[in-house]
Amino acid sequence: MNKPTKKKNNYNTEILKRLLQKYGVSKRYITMSLSGDRESETSAKIKTDYKLMEKEISKTLNGL
Repeated sequence: MNKPTKKKNNYNTEILKRLLQKYGVSKRYITMSLSGDRESETSAKIKTDYKLMEKEISKTLNGL
């Protein structure tokens, strides 16, 4: 019997904290939204905000 393998995603904890403050939902809900387990309007906003914040952070770090 083979166990299914699922890649464990590592998310930026600082971004997760900011999203937690902004949306007032649990950290688990945010990570499930990012992995695609949740599909709602809030989940879509969380995904776009995470990608935007991640892009801004990498742009800042590349500019150093």
